[in-house]
Amino acid sequence: MKKYKHKSKKPTERVGFYIALSICLVAVGLAVYSTYTSVSDYLSESDDEYYSSLVETTAQVSKDVTGVTEAETQVKEATLDEQSTQETRDNVLSLYESSTFPKTEDVDAQSDLDSLSAVFKVSESLIYPVDSKSVLREYSETGVYNPTLKDYRAHTGTDFTAKSGENVYAMCDGVVKNIEFDERYGVIIEVASDEYSVFYCGVDSKTNVHMKDQVKQGEVIGTVSEIPCEKSDPVHLHVEIKVGDKLIDPLTVILNDE
Repeated sequence: MKKYKHKSKKPTERVGFYIALSICLVAVGLAVYSTYTSVSDYLSESDDEYYSSLVETTAQVSKDVTGVTEAETQVKEATLDEQSTQETRDNVLSLYESSTFPKTEDVDAQSDLDSLSAVFKVSESLIYPVDSKSVLREYSETGVYNPTLKDYRAHTGTDFTAKSGENVYAMCDGVVKNIEFDERYGVIIEVASDEYSVFYCGVDSKTNVHMKDQVKQGEVIGTVSEIPCEKSDPVHLHVEIKVGDKLIDPLTVILNDE
């Protein structure tokens, strides 16, 4: 049998092998390092973009929430202002206090007559109570502002402009049913005629008639003075007419000769 001898490598061959191996390892290391650096940079950029986007989104949401909160606050404030205004309006829309003088509610709910039927019960035409024949404030069943009392209330009468001390004339034939002093309307003369009564308010205390006197239309029954609850207005005479238990507009039964 032929024997083979093992040939050992030369030293130069071993050194070349290790050099080649080292070069390969260095190349692999550089490749791994390059890959790691690229991935790290990409992840860093992604994180920066993510956090930047997150900050912008958070800021926008915060802004939107703030806007909604401010809008809700404005709505709440507007609602409160409206409620406050309504409460103030409800508070000032009060009725007259109780008195021997006829009450002047906004709506005369207790009356058995409607306004038209009440007017027709005044069969004759009435005259103006003062020479001016000029109206300062008309009859109103709804609330109107009273500058003296600084509130809103019904004005169920007619105010006629006049000078202080000017004559007050009986608007119809009748009998003097009552003469009294009222804290709000001053001296009041009530002249009754069949189914209705005329109330002259703000007359001087020195009247020309007495209780139960018979008066004729056009007769001087007193002079103009002051109305305490309307003293912020120019001087005038306040007249109310009541048919049964229904207050009517005096101008609807006054003869207009103009």
